[in-house]
Amino acid sequence: MKHNRKSNSQNIYYFRKWSRKGFGVFRSQGKQIAISTMIMAGSLTFESKTIFAQTDSAQQNPTIQLDEIMVNGDEEPILFSKIARIVTVLNQNDIAAAPVSNINELLEYAIGVDIRQRGQKGVQADIALRGGTFDQTLVLLNGINITDPQTGHHNLNLPVSLNSISRIEVLSGPSARIFGVNAYNGAINIITTSDIKSEIKILAEAGQFGYLNQHASIRTGEKWNNLLSIDHQQSDGYLPNSKLNNTDFTNSSIFYQLRRKSSANSIDIQTGYNSKAFGANSFYTPAYPEQFEATKTFFSSANYHYTNEILKTGVKTYFRRHLDKFELFRDTAPSWYTSHNYHLTDIAGAAIPISVKTLFGNISANFDLRYEHIYSNVLGKNMAANKKVPGQNAWFTKQDERFHSAFQLNYSYDWEKLHIAAGLMTSHYNTLKRTRTYPGMEISYEFISNTTLYGSYNEALRLPTFTDLYYNGPTNIGNPDLKPEEAQTVEGGIKYVSSILRLQSAVYFRKGENMIEWVKTESSNDLPWQTENLTEINTMGIDFDATFILNNYWKDSYIKTISINYSWIDQQNTQNNLNTKYVGDYLKHQFAIRITHKIYSKIRSTIGFTWQDRNGSYLEFKNNTYGIEKDYNPVTVFNWKLSWEEKYWSFFAQASNLFDQKYFDISNVPQPGRWVQIGVKYVIQNI
Repeated sequence: MKHNRKSNSQNIYYFRKWSRKGFGVFRSQGKQIAISTMIMAGSLTFESKTIFAQTDSAQQNPTIQLDEIMVNGDEEPILFSKIARIVTVLNQNDIAAAPVSNINELLEYAIGVDIRQRGQKGVQADIALRGGTFDQTLVLLNGINITDPQTGHHNLNLPVSLNSISRIEVLSGPSARIFGVNAYNGAINIITTSDIKSEIKILAEAGQFGYLNQHASIRTGEKWNNLLSIDHQQSDGYLPNSKLNNTDFTNSSIFYQLRRKSSANSIDIQTGYNSKAFGANSFYTPAYPEQFEATKTFFSSANYHYTNEILKTGVKTYFRRHLDKFELFRDTAPSWYTSHNYHLTDIAGAAIPISVKTLFGNISANFDLRYEHIYSNVLGKNMAANKKVPGQNAWFTKQDERFHSAFQLNYSYDWEKLHIAAGLMTSHYNTLKRTRTYPGMEISYEFISNTTLYGSYNEALRLPTFTDLYYNGPTNIGNPDLKPEEAQTVEGGIKYVSSILRLQSAVYFRKGENMIEWVKTESSNDLPWQTENLTEINTMGIDFDATFILNNYWKDSYIKTISINYSWIDQQNTQNNLNTKYVGDYLKHQFAIRITHKIYSKIRSTIGFTWQDRNGSYLEFKNNTYGIEKDYNPVTVFNWKLSWEEKYWSFFAQASNLFDQKYFDISNVPQPGRWVQIGVKYVIQNI
């Protein structure tokens, strides 16, 4: 049953709060119900790692369906406006319209997200939030922590493509009490679950540089909901005219998810596999442009939840295996090069969440245990007996393992326009035999209609990766005695939510201690980089994000939506006598705009614009030697997508870097110029 907002003949009833009552009474009265200011989010007080935000369909489409208002996740709902931090939600409409072809490119439009791409089209990218490094962001797939313990370079090796994703949620700011260890600067949750009962989707895309992209997926069932997706991408490389291209790639994945949900019980099982092989031209050092890398990722999880009016509990288990082969020389190697690098990491984890509703608020707890292990011929401690590398004529000679256990306790209370939440995480890290507690709290208040002020204080930690601890090479020396890095963040902001405008803005200050970084003194530029715990890095920033949904006000508006965001960051390093490899290279200014509009009838267009001004500098590598130190230049990139949409079919053409800008995301790693592709997509739902 659908209710359109535009009507002159009936009374319209507006609601700003919603109870757990059924909807049948409204249907029987034949009234028109408009719930235009409710933007729902999963609760941050019960196993928040599963789902932490969801936009109301009213923000995207003027046709509202009552059943879509209540979130059917595992957590207690909370209004978007009450969440005391910046939250970005990129839903299915955003994904379909965006002039991008993979997750990495889409995240470029989220506020405060820094995507530093080495390989394009989802091959490899470093992801950071609010001026942090690529190891400081927690990445989740349907609420499961898939963050890689070897290195953050592999955090986006996902067994699922953009074509199977329902939404992406970005929560900015540290919060160990909510998401656990490694949520240092925030978390990104990639979600495939959907309210769609059945769907068939097929996509074929082709473009410059021998680019091909194929996707096929099927979703079936209602109570027993199944999703199966298969993806393959490939390219000959985007530097065909250079002396050494070595930017070709193949990327294949398969993903399956089974969900069973009843009034009291739910089961969620997912499993997936991803395989990549790519030329890694200058990825880690421009001195050896013939680098090559191949990765294989297997992932599986199983969740069970029980829910009644008072209690919610369950159990979550997961396993992830990642195999990485890195070749410094892809073809012909010099005599001194004796072996490629091989790494095999295993992650196993389990969690038991409990949430209780009381007259005086909600109380939730979460018990979390995570085990991480690595086999390698480079990283770890020497093994008593070597182990064969799967599928290779090589041997693992080193290994290491670690356990991390955590207990999270949270409390939240809502009284009229006031929302209060507080909690802590107690963490035990077996490698250092230490236990620490990380608290946090937040408060928000709707002081005028649709407008909320908020403030928060949160702490977090990040464990060193195995690369931080053990990697020794010609230009690097690891440090097995590293301590976890820690942060305390104070944030204040404002939110405004209506049917045509969603606005949020914040100012924050983060004090980072024991920061893990590759450093060298200013007087020792010829010596290798070494990992150390820096004393302190202080970060101040401002975020601004606004989305105008004009077609909710003007049904036939030429411009449908406009999204604008801007972030500013400033960092102060107390160790001014040190050169740092990653910490100083953050986005000082970041500005992005997306405009979706109608051209004629069924023809739509989306324009994407990003402007980035990166702090920091790098040594230019030219004529096989390092030369002068150069600052990163500000970069302006336009992307564009044109689509023609029929009932089941859509045809599209898109161009990334439309005006062919030359730039680096990472020092001496050239990014592609203009890249044009065309495609066709077939989608049929709820048949």
